[in-house]
Amino acid sequence: MKKLFRGLAILLFTLLLWQIMANIVHSPVLPYPLQILQNFILTIGQKLPIHTFYSFMRVAISMLAALLIGIPLGIAIGYNNKCHKVFSPFLYLSYPVPKLALLPIIMLLFGLGETSKIIMIFLILFFPVTMDIAANVRQMNKEIFQTMHAFGAKDSAIAKKIILPGVLPAVLTSLKVSVGIALSILFFAENYGTKFGLGYLIMTSWQKMDYINLYTGIFTLAILGFCLFLLLDWLEDKVTRWR
Repeated sequence: MKKLFRGLAILLFTLLLWQIMANIVHSPVLPYPLQILQNFILTIGQKLPIHTFYSFMRVAISMLAALLIGIPLGIAIGYNNKCHKVFSPFLYLSYPVPKLALLPIIMLLFGLGETSKIIMIFLILFFPVTMDIAANVRQMNKEIFQTMHAFGAKDSAIAKKIILPGVLPAVLTSLKVSVGIALSILFFAENYGTKFGLGYLIMTSWQKMDYINLYTGIFTLAILGFCLFLLLDWLEDKVTRWR
């Protein structure tokens, strides 16, 4: 709850700065925040919820896919030396590549539809999650694993009871760091092959010089990112109560 109030306080401070800048610039290019808030309320009953829903679903599906693949792979790389030798070079080679540079290739391979957009966001989230998990597992005390093996515990039980609870904080931290980048990639990806999404709304408004809707889209995208951060903070509090 404190984080929510802190976020609202920051939002109010941002709106105050925005109002001051709008008064100084005094141009249609920088509308007043009250105009944006009024338009935000008006467009809630129109297409804004649809654009927000599409953007949210793309991020949510990509996040879920990154967790379903990244968590077991990261644990395997960190826990098993053979997996580490096989997969680590691939991760080290692929991770530094700017994912935005892959957008044309992914669109050529998977088309302009939903698949290419989800894959782009997935790539942003997958690599940091996997590498952070692997690094955290390799830093764990191996004597714990050896003791559990001595008592007949299987690798699957060790992964479920010891490793997974230990790496969950790292998973959520990686997601929080990556969500902002994922939203920026989402903005670019939604300008191709779709008529729904906040990125599409922002760019079409810019092309029409409709600055009110342009800023409304940016404002909504910021709220979406804020809500995702709150969700991840809530999950972190839930899964790390033992800390």
